[in-house]
Amino acid sequence: MIVSDPTWVATTWDDPRAAALREAMTDDLAPRYADLREQRARLFAPAEPGGLSTVPTSDEVLVTWIALDRVEAVATGSLRRLGGTALHPEVTHEVKRMFVRPTHRRRGLAAGVLAAVERSALDRGIEVLRLQTGVRQPEAVALYEREGWTRIDPYPPYPAESSICFEKRL
Repeated sequence: MIVSDPTWVATTWDDPRAAALREAMTDDLAPRYADLREQRARLFAPAEPGGLSTVPTSDEVLVTWIALDRVEAVATGSLRRLGGTALHPEVTHEVKRMFVRPTHRRRGLAAGVLAAVERSALDRGIEVLRLQTGVRQPEAVALYEREGWTRIDPYPPYPAESSICFEKRL
């Protein structure tokens, strides 16, 4: 039985439940990008030593949200602060690693995660959010468009050939 009203938990990037969901996301998306696996290191490497990375660190993630169906973690998404370093002084805030377990899709959880991250950003005085998704994720593109996000050109550190990027003014 799937709970219609999940429990939302704000946690950290390092929470084992969030890490397990991110691992499930990687496994879920792997077949879509199998032919790009050899190019992955090039596509997602920082452009220069010490440059921005596509992979967040726990220090960069301001909050991670998890939706619980009873005790099972079934959806996640995070708010990341990207940049703000000597090499990249401009700060971008972005939504990272949105995922809903296949068993719990089509129940509004993705929109719920997105809304939780957006509220967290607003609570921190953040007025603009960005995000990146892959070119082979049409359901993600449809969600972001439906939720009022606007397509923008890919921004660092994301490769143009495999990324679709969005922005939303909150």
